[in-house]
Amino acid sequence: MISSLLELLTKAETDMTIFFRSLATLDTSVKSEDKLLDTVAGSFYKPDELDQDHQNNLKNWLHLYRLKLLRNKMTDERRQKAMNRVNSKYVFRNYLAQQAIDKVEQGNYSMVEELLDLFRKPYDEQPDRHHLAAKRPEWARNRPGCSMLSCSS
Repeated sequence: MISSLLELLTKAETDMTIFFRSLATLDTSVKSEDKLLDTVAGSFYKPDELDQDHQNNLKNWLHLYRLKLLRNKMTDERRQKAMNRVNSKYVFRNYLAQQAIDKVEQGNYSMVEELLDLFRKPYDEQPDRHHLAAKRPEWARNRPGCSMLSCSS
């Protein structure tokens, strides 16, 4: 199942961190494949551009995953906690690093301090910092330091 999922995820631009945190929230009582897909739809950079075949393959995978979870007899809450212990909510994203660097160059170290504090507990929900778990913004797609790094970065 993992191999087929990873193959599916390479066919669309996906934020893997968000995908696996979202997958942890899958509600096994939900039978609708469309609603199962909604659980992880926010992890794709362009969910509206997923072709029908890809959506169907994802729905099928999620359906099989749901059935596997039901056989395991673990509660959704317990599974979510277990998954979230190994799938961090916050990762040191290139665009965050670049924003911090930009502020430091202006003499402002506040974002460095905020990120340092954030990464002391990267697996914990930190509601005031949810914006720091967001996908890469479009402005960072092609900006040096955000989308591409050199060996000296």
